[in-house]
Amino acid sequence: MRRIIFSLLVLVSLNSYADDEIDLPPENVITPGEVVQIVEKDNKIGDCVNDYIKKQSKSYAKIAQSNLYDLIHNFNKVTKRIYGKKPTEDDIAHEEKLEALAKIQCEAYYTIGVLK
Repeated sequence: MRRIIFSLLVLVSLNSYADDEIDLPPENVITPGEVVQIVEKDNKIGDCVNDYIKKQSKSYAKIAQSNLYDLIHNFNKVTKRIYGKKPTEDDIAHEEKLEALAKIQCEAYYTIGVLK
């Protein structure tokens, strides 16, 4: 599946050079090398997200993961807990929270160059 998507992206980028009717400024043109980098980034981040979800789906980690998700996305809920007020219940599934945390962590790892 990855090879098919990669091939399509390369073909689309090559076809954009073949079309003489469209004159785009040079900053809007994506080179085949950039397409390869984008595909590699998506593959690495996708693999990292899958590994994170597989490793972190333990039942004892749910509270810590929910707290971390709230620190990032629902800081008002954390401040209500600190001041002793009852926080509102959220209707976000734990799997969605775990996926969001995984994506944030893996993108950060990719940006600092940890993912190989």
